[in-house]
Amino acid sequence: MSASPEHRFRYVVDAEPVAGAVVVLGEADSHHLARVVRRRAGDVVEVIAPSGLLWPCAVDDPGPPAVVRVAGEPRPAPTVPPVDLWVGLCDAGRLDLIAEKAAELGARSLGVMATARARRVPDPAAWEKRAGRMARVAEAAARQSGRGAWPAPGPLIPFDHVLNQIVPEQGVILDPRATAPLAQVLRARPHDSPVTLLVGPDTGFSGDELRAAEARGITAAGLGDGMLRAETAAITALALATAGRMGEG
Repeated sequence: MSASPEHRFRYVVDAEPVAGAVVVLGEADSHHLARVVRRRAGDVVEVIAPSGLLWPCAVDDPGPPAVVRVAGEPRPAPTVPPVDLWVGLCDAGRLDLIAEKAAELGARSLGVMATARARRVPDPAAWEKRAGRMARVAEAAARQSGRGAWPAPGPLIPFDHVLNQIVPEQGVILDPRATAPLAQVLRARPHDSPVTLLVGPDTGFSGDELRAAEARGITAAGLGDGMLRAETAAITALALATAGRMGEG
């Protein structure tokens, strides 16, 4: 039985399809289509093109390799709001969760910072593996949620380097001691203005880091009286910022 439009399996392709064209899926996607979700000839799937468009396809041959045929005109993916997230280094499982939810919520970019209170900073080779896993988690979440693009972290960047590359009026640094709630700060800005969120590790930013952000002109905001874990703070902040940047409140 074909998957409904609300639950359609999606696969990523390297080239932009054209109507009626045949597309051969890669090895991993072919395995997923034929062995994991067991699609058959005639079943409907979608492919995500480099442009971010989502093209409807029908399975010609489950393979392997799986062959699908473009069955109509593409539809646009959900809007990507102008929200960028930088989060302090934390445990790998928590970073994976942040990457997953950043993709679902539509963050434009995701970066990870080495802050003063970071523990067990990985070497470049170890970080490359961790970042690669985050990218795969984000891609899987984007496929599931029907997004045409997803954020993938690059190298691990020191906090001061991140601070210097942010446009000050776009930046918001989370601090539980800040008197201004994040929702209030976001509402005070134009709904289509870019936002860069800075979220610390579980232990938060150091005093020196907060003072450096203030000196740079970056706004401090809070998420209530409690101390949130890094992943909770990042996901909550993203939900507030992405909804506001899409005109949803």
